Order: sequence, then C-alpha cells, then structure tokens
Amino acid sequence: MTVPHLNVRLVRVEFVELGAVAAPSGVLVLAMVGHLDDIWPSIGERLSDRAAAVAATGGGHIHEWLFEAIAVPVDTDRRLPVLAATQPSPFFGETVITMLEVRLGGESANRLLGDLPADRCGMVLGDAVALDSWVGLSTEPPTDYDNFRRSAANHPLHVGPVEVGGCSVLGIGWNEGDHSMRHRGERAAGHVYPVTITNGHSSGAVLRWDVDPAKVRPEAAIGRRDPF
Repeated sequence: MTVPHLNVRLVRVEFVELGAVAAPSGVLVLAMVGHLDDIWPSIGERLSDRAAAVAATGGGHIHEWLFEAIAVPVDTDRRLPVLAATQPSPFFGETVITMLEVRLGGESANRLLGDLPADRCGMVLGDAVALDSWVGLSTEPPTDYDNFRRSAANHPLHVGPVEVGGCSVLGIGWNEGDHSMRHRGERAAGHVYPVTITNGHSSGAVLRWDVDPAKVRPEAAIGRRDPF
C-alpha cells in the first residue's frame, strides 16, 4: 500500500502579551459588550449569578437574546496573564487578533465550552461580580464603555484595561474595517468562534478563543441556546 506524502508546513504562533486580569469571585467571564448592562436588569437576574451556575459545571456558554458570554471557574487569588496571537488583516493590513489566550493555571479537562461571535462593540474579560457593575451603551457617557474605548484608543490591537467594580478588566476592540469584512453579521451570519480549555501548557490550563475567520464553525450558529 502506498502512503501519500503530505507536505505539511508547521507555523509557529507568536503571542503578544496584553496584560493580566483577576477574578476575586472565582468566576472569569469573556463577554460581549453590546448588551452587557441592559439585558440582565430586563430579565431580573445578575450576570454573576448565571456565570456562577455555569462555572459550577466546569465552564460553559451563556446566551440571552443578543448577549453571549463564556464563564469559567478560576482561583480567586491568581493573576491571569492574557495573550493574543495575531496576523495582518488580509483586507487592511493592520495587525489583528486571531486567538485570545488566558493562562488559567491549575488543571482542567480539555473541553469545548461553546462559541462566541466577535461583538462589533467589543468584548470584555474579567471578574463576573465586577461586570455586574458595567455601565455601557444604554447610559449617557461617561461610562465604562467610554473608558474602555479611551484606554484602547492608542493600542495597536484596540485593547485596554478599565477598572470596573473595583477590579481591572480588559476590553478588547476591533479594527472597524476588518470587523465589517470578516465578522459582520456575527452569529446570524455564522461568524462564531470556538472557546476551549486546554491542558499541556507549562502554566497549566489555558482558555483559548480561536477567532481566526479561517476556522469559523458555521454549523454552530444555528439553534444555540444556553441551558441555564
């Protein structure tokens, strides 16, 4: 039997350090900014309560109307380094994020937590209880959203820290032109990206959001609802 030769080119992924976050509540959330501050009062619930329930299962996906997030359990006293893999946008040339990585430490089973769209308003990574206090687009400025935009304005990857509820959280923005070409339509258009926990890194468990449009999972865009 002849075995076909596969010409595989290994590409080394370079990561850029974005800073670090902490989650004193023990629950870390990666969330869409767009409806973060208006959806939870409208349903009479707190994000932190839903996130804690999801984290208690080992981590998973939260979905309410147009709002989505991922929640995972973390050590309450650990600083969590945040890094990003990047590549030039094929449309505009500006360097853009293709993978977000959070070094959680400890041990966790490898698992797919769900998938998230890249919210055109941005994403935020931080403590679940702190994000209960997030003030965003539903309120007149100045707001936490405005502070995030100012903090990220001069960062080449549109990333910036902002203090919310006594905690430093990390806002993650996008090049507007690149977003309109690669992420526009978000979940409705099938532009959703897998979030996983993996082991095998020297620092322990790692949370990864693979936001490379070349690896989009369109079948995950249909019929997804959070069980909580």
